[in-house]
Amino acid sequence: MLAFAITLNACSDDATSSDMQDPSITEIAASNAQFSTLVGALQATGLDAALDGDGEFTVFAPTNDAFAALPEGTLESLTEEQLEAILLYHVLGAEVFSGQLEAQQAAQTLNGEEIFVTASGSSVTVNAAASVTTADIEARNGVIHVIDAVILPDAFGTIVDNAVKRYFLSSLVQAVIQADLVDALLGDGPFTVFAPTDEAFAAIASVAAGLTVEELTNVLLYHVIQGEVLSTDLQPTQQVTALNGETLTIEVSGGAATINGSAGITTV
Repeated sequence: MLAFAITLNACSDDATSSDMQDPSITEIAASNAQFSTLVGALQATGLDAALDGDGEFTVFAPTNDAFAALPEGTLESLTEEQLEAILLYHVLGAEVFSGQLEAQQAAQTLNGEEIFVTASGSSVTVNAAASVTTADIEARNGVIHVIDAVILPDAFGTIVDNAVKRYFLSSLVQAVIQADLVDALLGDGPFTVFAPTDEAFAAIASVAAGLTVEELTNVLLYHVIQGEVLSTDLQPTQQVTALNGETLTIEVSGGAATINGSAGITTV
């Protein structure tokens, strides 16, 4: 557990507790040596001032060891804009204590992307990568949860990374591992994956259970196309070739997209 010693000196004998302010998120981080890398990054981007000001924030705060675990040279290679995006990915624009977390939930961060939180008893994990080691450190402008890994926005991850961190794609991840397609999806790309959710896999559970590895591989490759295709690139009707050689028909109408007339694109 973290211990924070805060000494407040009264300015006069008649000073009251109302004259004293609890420390901000920035002040708490700056007072603890295990956050020195985080504090340096906040100062480099000017975010230290934001987290010292008014508001209600939740910060998932990586320790020095968490930053040190990144590949060598990662921090030094980042632009200020990239570093800011990563830091804001650790901050929620509301105060959320550990007891308020659901078993599985997505939460929007201040960089606009979502993080994916799973909670079971006293165990809390973010993006299937970072564990909360100390929760609910209260500040006057929010709360800090200490984490043991740096979490990264989608732009810094591979297709596999971005699937693994989404708890609702766990069946897809297991299928990719079973079909030995991890290396293929980490290889030369870019690729676009139409990723079935756990709910989609559950709907065909009896069929999927009977597939051979070869058949499973064929099914999975039918969900992948060569090239990066954003939702804004989709035409009202178009056909694309999947990596298994078969054709997918994509239709867009009223802002909704379907594949082969049935599967809807729910998240892009």
